[in-house]
Amino acid sequence: MKKIIFTLAVLALAFAIPKTSIVVNAAEVTDFDPVYYAANNPDVVETFGNDPEILLAHYINCGKAEGRFKNLNEEVSGIIVEPEVAVVEPEPVQPVSLVGTVFDNLPYPTYVDVDITNQTVSYFENNVLVMQSPCVTGKTSAGRGTPRGTYSVKAHIPGKTLRGPTWKVWVDYWMRFTDSNIGLHDATWRTAEEFGGDTYINHGSHGCVNLPHEFAAQLFNKVNIGTKVVVR
Repeated sequence: MKKIIFTLAVLALAFAIPKTSIVVNAAEVTDFDPVYYAANNPDVVETFGNDPEILLAHYINCGKAEGRFKNLNEEVSGIIVEPEVAVVEPEPVQPVSLVGTVFDNLPYPTYVDVDITNQTVSYFENNVLVMQSPCVTGKTSAGRGTPRGTYSVKAHIPGKTLRGPTWKVWVDYWMRFTDSNIGLHDATWRTAEEFGGDTYINHGSHGCVNLPHEFAAQLFNKVNIGTKVVVR
């Protein structure tokens, strides 16, 4: 350790390097070859000698920046290999669930909320958020966005084939809330990653609100004909 400290002082004086910028972490350089370094850098040996620790200190603080190689393999490849630094991935931040929270100033004590901006569907019962899920609403880039407004569930059917000009799909849970056949339903053709986010912009539905199957089943068991639906 005393030798390393002495080496740093010598290097700082010889090369006018601020002491605060000299950092020797020998643990990061495990393949340094002092014999090779001394043989190929006689100017360094002439100034500092051939002590392995001093040569390593020179390489870390000066040699690497000057394009000097630390071993024969590095010279052959022509690449100065930077020591690998372990990257610590930050822990993912888990979203805070508001399920069970009592809310004031809701439009209705019990209703289904469709939030187009945040792509979520929430079910409130007696002012309490009972359940919430990401969703996919109508494709806005094609002018098929889910229409905003206040509606009521008009159809509550456990299993239905939805037909259109270019589609025919089966859904297990159909909850229509407009007179133009727009409703909430499961969408088993979508992956879990598609729900939420900005999927709806370019890959949204024809206007309906697509839900994960499990959530659609739970919501179906909560709502009835007449349950309010607010799309905003």
